[in-house]
Amino acid sequence: MNTYVFDSSTKKKLFLSFGIGALLLLLGILFFEGNSSTVSHEAAKHETAAVSHETAKAAAGAEAHHGEAVTLSKTILMNTYNVFYFGFYIALAAMFFLAGTNLAWGGWQIQIQKIPLAIAMNVILFLGLLLVMFAFFNHDIFEWSHDYLFNPKDARYDELLASKQDFLNMKTFWIFFVIIAGSCIGMVLYWWKTLTKLDTAPSLKLFSNSRMIAAVTIVIIAFVINTFATWFWSMSIQPHWYSTMFTWNTMAGAAVSMFSVLILLIHYLKGQGYLPNVNENHLHDVAKLMFAISVFWMYTFFSQYMLIWYANIPEETEFFRLRRNADNYGILFHLAIVFNFVLPFFILMTRNSKRSKNITIVTAFIIILGQFAWFFLMNCPMILPKGGFGLISLGLLFMIGSVFIFVTLTFLSKVKDLASTTHPYVNESYHHHI
Repeated sequence: MNTYVFDSSTKKKLFLSFGIGALLLLLGILFFEGNSSTVSHEAAKHETAAVSHETAKAAAGAEAHHGEAVTLSKTILMNTYNVFYFGFYIALAAMFFLAGTNLAWGGWQIQIQKIPLAIAMNVILFLGLLLVMFAFFNHDIFEWSHDYLFNPKDARYDELLASKQDFLNMKTFWIFFVIIAGSCIGMVLYWWKTLTKLDTAPSLKLFSNSRMIAAVTIVIIAFVINTFATWFWSMSIQPHWYSTMFTWNTMAGAAVSMFSVLILLIHYLKGQGYLPNVNENHLHDVAKLMFAISVFWMYTFFSQYMLIWYANIPEETEFFRLRRNADNYGILFHLAIVFNFVLPFFILMTRNSKRSKNITIVTAFIIILGQFAWFFLMNCPMILPKGGFGLISLGLLFMIGSVFIFVTLTFLSKVKDLASTTHPYVNESYHHHI
């Protein structure tokens, strides 16, 4: 079998997973307990105190706009936004993996490259969902979208944000959204067209085209999409704060999550009888990437943390104060480190563990949950200072995750040559041994 059939049994399981998510979401809504966001208000005062005494009061008042109470609607809104953002970045990481391996003339991954291609197609769906969020909820998500913050005559005027107005304004935001969305959609469609056409009409010209688009993809993702999407769509939710490590940390988290999804799909396809020539050597390489990037994620995390602690600038330390304190998300913060680094590091340290089906499956789920929690910590605490992570978060993860896999398998079923048997490097993939 070399053409994947999206059977009814798999669809039923995904519908069941979606239903479990809906049930968790409903339970989360029924048992939701709102709370006061005094932490957010105090956070704003603390953060802005480093800027100037004159602006502190006004900016604190402006920050208070973002959550005098953690309401159910805000909790659902921010958790939904976080899942969309997480899904978009996993799809983006899949496209980056395709580009990196093709540009490097990689051969080992040829038999499985249609899986990241199908994952990458999700980028269109999640850009559409993010567009809806930005169009209808930009004032709820981004504090800086309020004009009064930049008006010196208004009592809510924020001197620090006013100094960033040339960048943080809706006109620039939408310009970069169009650039990011246009380049993402253009590149992923070109990848789809090139790699699927290689199945039916293989030629050296198509192979050369794949390397050309790989080079373009890497440059655009690295210098445009990842940079500005991270700044605008995530870091600017807490606009008084900034970090030069934030984009690296975000992409590392997305990449290790994508490899976790990839290895789960490989195991699923092999369990269905597909990809007969994919063996433990290929799985070993994917697991090595999971191991290596979880270490890299920790490196970027600690670098960000250490630099901010060493500099001891209140404007920067506020990011960790709001997330590490026991009153806010202290438990989740430390669990995220355990799930994203400690457990993957020790579990995947040995050669045999990287080649074990059961161990890699368990580790993949650990990493996905850990990175999902970390994405929540990046995006949500400014709006939800406490109590925002729970059944609602997990319910939405199950629901949107099911949609993500449904879309991936739908595109995978449209591929005629699942194992890319006509690719010039497929023999190298057959004889891959480590």
